[in-house]
Amino acid sequence: MRLISRIKALLGSGAAELKSDQLTERELIRLKGFQPVARISDDDLVFLIQREFPNDVNVVRDKLNGIDDFFEEKNRISAAVLKLADGDITRLDEFVQRANSDFRDVLAPAEYPRQFRYGFGNRTEEESKEDSLQDWEEYCAWKEHGRAME
Repeated sequence: MRLISRIKALLGSGAAELKSDQLTERELIRLKGFQPVARISDDDLVFLIQREFPNDVNVVRDKLNGIDDFFEEKNRISAAVLKLADGDITRLDEFVQRANSDFRDVLAPAEYPRQFRYGFGNRTEEESKEDSLQDWEEYCAWKEHGRAME
């Protein structure tokens, strides 16, 4: 119900139509079935490496450097590798290799596990929206876990 009230408020404020940049990712998922894309800064990646592998930071950094440099979103792919490894340093090489073969093979299960499991386009529109929302919330919780409030 809050989403409908927010949309009415935005439209009522003189906006001829609702623009995507006026909505949060959660609102875009619920309204349009929007699939958000993770943004991973250099600082985010350093934090994730230190959190996931506090005793092996340099080793992990070296392993992630094995991800091909031509990827535009290398930090995003590196974060996906970290998430899939789930703290198991022995799995990093496997996921780096998988990323270099086809980066979608790490992004999809890391960022969109429900959609990856059920298949993109194989669910009703409402189920897909719910899958996207749960995937996004799970990913954001994983990314921010243990971060000090600023």
